[in-house]
Amino acid sequence: MKKVLIKVFDSVVGAGPWKSMIGLCLLSFAMLFLMVGRIHAAAAAAPGLPSTTIDRYVIAISANNGGKGRPVLRYAESDAKSFAAVLKDMGGVSQKNVYLIQEPSVAFLNAHFDNVDKILAKGKGKSGREEVLVYYSGHADEKGLHLGEETYSWQEFRKRVDALNADVKIAVIDACGSGAITRAKGGVAVPAFMVDQSSDMKGYAFITSSTQDEASQESDKLRGSFFTHSLVSGLRGAGDLSGDGKVTLSEAYQFAFNETLQKTETTMGGAQHPSRDMNLTGTGDVVMTDLRSTSAGMILDEGIEGRVFIRDASNELVAELYKKSGRSMSLGLPAGKYTVRLEGNADLNETNVELTNGKQQKVTVRDFKAVSAEKTVARGEIKSSVVDENMEARFDSLDHNSRFRTTFNAADKAHEPRKGLMMGVFLSMSDDIMIGAQASLIGNLAKNDMHGMQVSPIFNIGKKNFQGLQLSGGFNYAGHMDGPQIGPVNVITNTSPNAVQVGAVNVARSARVQVSSINIARDTVSATQVGAINIVGTTNVQVSAINVARDAHVQVGAINVAKKVDDTQIAVINVAGKATGRQWGVINVVGHAEKTPIGLINIVGNGVWSFTGSINEMNAPAMSVHFGTAYLFTALEFSRALQKGFDEFEDVYENGIGLGTQFGQYGTHLELEYMFLHVTDKYGEDREEEDYKGNFHHRIRLGGTARLIQGIGLSAGATLNLATEGYGERILVEPKGKWHDDWNYHGHKAKFWPGMYAGITFGRF
Repeated sequence: MKKVLIKVFDSVVGAGPWKSMIGLCLLSFAMLFLMVGRIHAAAAAAPGLPSTTIDRYVIAISANNGGKGRPVLRYAESDAKSFAAVLKDMGGVSQKNVYLIQEPSVAFLNAHFDNVDKILAKGKGKSGREEVLVYYSGHADEKGLHLGEETYSWQEFRKRVDALNADVKIAVIDACGSGAITRAKGGVAVPAFMVDQSSDMKGYAFITSSTQDEASQESDKLRGSFFTHSLVSGLRGAGDLSGDGKVTLSEAYQFAFNETLQKTETTMGGAQHPSRDMNLTGTGDVVMTDLRSTSAGMILDEGIEGRVFIRDASNELVAELYKKSGRSMSLGLPAGKYTVRLEGNADLNETNVELTNGKQQKVTVRDFKAVSAEKTVARGEIKSSVVDENMEARFDSLDHNSRFRTTFNAADKAHEPRKGLMMGVFLSMSDDIMIGAQASLIGNLAKNDMHGMQVSPIFNIGKKNFQGLQLSGGFNYAGHMDGPQIGPVNVITNTSPNAVQVGAVNVARSARVQVSSINIARDTVSATQVGAINIVGTTNVQVSAINVARDAHVQVGAINVAKKVDDTQIAVINVAGKATGRQWGVINVVGHAEKTPIGLINIVGNGVWSFTGSINEMNAPAMSVHFGTAYLFTALEFSRALQKGFDEFEDVYENGIGLGTQFGQYGTHLELEYMFLHVTDKYGEDREEEDYKGNFHHRIRLGGTARLIQGIGLSAGATLNLATEGYGERILVEPKGKWHDDWNYHGHKAKFWPGMYAGITFGRF
């Protein structure tokens, strides 16, 4: 190319020194032009792609179950999926690099971190920069993340995230008290830290939904947490404050901070302040999402102002934001049909939008139409300016802005919001929200939310959220219940921490109180279960003949069974996998006990269980079994005396039960034991009623066991013995050496003597 240009310039300017200088200048400009052209061509060939590539991973963790005493969350899993989805759609994360982890244990979560670490290590240096985004939604407090009954401390969690084999580590934590993880390093606000692909940024960033001493809240209206919902809306494009079509985490965080604070200032949980801690070095600006990478999009015109709600075809709220007039706003959304609702100061407008792949659909003020009062209220009885979809707000609006109506029909139906009394001979049914009462001779049905009372001889049904009382002679059903259900059969399908059920059979996912013959709760009964049979996941108190629970504080009954008991089990038979509290019963069985069970028979997995063969001062070989704990064990013993020549057994048998304690706990130890033995000279089929003789033998033993090797020891000690004639004619037992004292009290004979024993012990002692 250079030779061609020289020939061209020679033919134009001819030969000569001054002409050669002119040609050289022209040639230099031409070469510069070609270089610039090539740079532009390369940029045009790969628009938006930087010289340094990014390999990005998302680990989205959800834990609805925070363990005993904590309400089961409803939307942690959906929040994690929403966060992962927006980064997959708009953040350059491939499907194979998305890890959704649900209800993990600490070990399970660490195993996933290790697996991602191995993948990162293999690709280190091959694809430019590697980023890992860790998201957690669930329960937490100042100690750490609550994964079921386990706690993953903030220190250990932060240490594990810091150790990931990636250039940039970003953790987003949506949980109560999550600000504790940023406080550990003195989290402060710093300039924007997300960097683009051409930067050399390295380090970590932690974003939390609240400060250390604040509650992070979720909303039934949003079907998710306030913070994650706001953050995802910001990543969809609402947080693009610069208008460059890209959203940095700094922009998304600022948007989520303002939206979360605004939404929670008036909630019962109180204002929620997201926080952040960053330690990143380098230059540039990392982009979290790029609106140009989506297959479809929505542009809100500059003339639109107000709060915007965008719902998909399934009526799920996918984005919410406040739109100011004066500039347009772009949102990245998957192709599909959407409903866009715009709330102004005193009106409500809606429009339907269908997004298609490869196209940005613009929405203007002219596209919106006012929502008629008939669509959301009954006959204009509710002011159309009241548009909050929150159930409590709708009930409050209905209560203050509508008139009370009473109707009576064979089948009384209401298709619109209703405040009043419905009476049907056979059936009362409301399709929309209702405040008031339903009464009929067969059944009542509330298809939508209801606040009030249902009374029927046969059945009551509240399909969604019911606040109030259901009273029937047959059965009561509610999706979510806030109040009492009274009837033979009561059923609640969704989490209802304030529900009270009283009947013959109660079934619920969760409730506060259940009182019936049979109580079944899948998740939690926060206060009490009282009945003949109680079955629950987690409960505070169970009182019945048979109690079964995964986790319980207190169980009182004839038979108690629990995987874990925190306080007390009181019953004839108590069974627990782990007991941090005390078991009181005739028979106590526990896998791991932190406190010694109190009972006649105690079988403890981490306690004492041993077998001893011994001989005593009566020439009586004995076999005994010890089980319980070192502090309190139960002993069972059987023996039969030998004659003086040791060649034949006498017809004297002893068997009994005793209680004892060890000094020195496990291994080599001393022990004190009381044993009550029944003595007879006949046994089994040889015993006849008319000649059956029996004595009582009381024995106190002070001895010990010296461990030889693990599981084997030598036992020996001294005893004090008192034998009474019981219902026999003579006392059958005495020491072979005849060193005893005969007593007689009002004709009742007794023998007293000191003794000794020696033997060998096997087991855990």
